[in-house]
Amino acid sequence: MRSSEKMLPPDTILQNRYRVVRLLGHGGMGSVYEAIDQRLNCVVALKETTVARDNAARKAFEREAALLANLRHQALPKVMDYFSENEGDFLVMEFVPGHDLAELLDLRKSPFPQSQVLRWADDLLGLLEYLHGQKPPILHRDIKPANLKLTKTGEVFLLDFGLAKGSAGQMPTLATTRSVDRKSTRL
Repeated sequence: MRSSEKMLPPDTILQNRYRVVRLLGHGGMGSVYEAIDQRLNCVVALKETTVARDNAARKAFEREAALLANLRHQALPKVMDYFSENEGDFLVMEFVPGHDLAELLDLRKSPFPQSQVLRWADDLLGLLEYLHGQKPPILHRDIKPANLKLTKTGEVFLLDFGLAKGSAGQMPTLATTRSVDRKSTRL
């Protein structure tokens, strides 16, 4: 993992294509940046994973990137590309503007209306049904307000899949690297 002094600075160009605008967040597995795809002239999210650098880890990253790129659901950001450069492996994803639900809860200082939460729950249950119906089934395992982004038009997106434990071809299910935060899964 890059230390905070080694985060990619604004205007860094990756793959002669993606210009970093700003750091959106970072954690134990890597960092997420807002960037401009200079070829398509659009905003993207670059998710940098800096956990393991061996050949097996890179192959697992490539398999997961290909798997995520083939998912199509309105509550998932699209994965458009992946690459390795310098110290990191990168996923290029659709940039989803808005705030995550944890930020919105802090700003509101009060709970969301029950009817609104139930609509989000229905959307997320539809997404989970889609993910669990994949071959192999995909288990997110870290659903919490900080991983749910709400757009200005009221759409909810599930973010932060993380790298899988093992590879899709070697396990009966593809699981993300974190556990469920039981406190934050209650409605």
